[in-house]
Amino acid sequence: MEIKIRYLQSTELAKIDRIAQKIGVSREEFLRRIIRKEIASAGEFLELDSENKIRKALAYQLKESNDLNRILIQQIEELKNGTN
Repeated sequence: MEIKIRYLQSTELAKIDRIAQKIGVSREEFLRRIIRKEIASAGEFLELDSENKIRKALAYQLKESNDLNRILIQQIEELKNGTN
């Protein structure tokens, strides 16, 4: 199935492209992964009824945060190396 997204700002699209390039995938694959992760986590959060599910959801969010932090650190290091 094809989905069309309209009215993204050019800065948003540039960020998407930069992150996709960093992790070595196409823009389309990167967006597919984001959608799949959101769908998976939305299901988890809707069904949270036990401590195990809460722990699982928190672990998932921590992993996502760590992944984003790793990308940001790489970008900062590249900026530092480019200015030296």
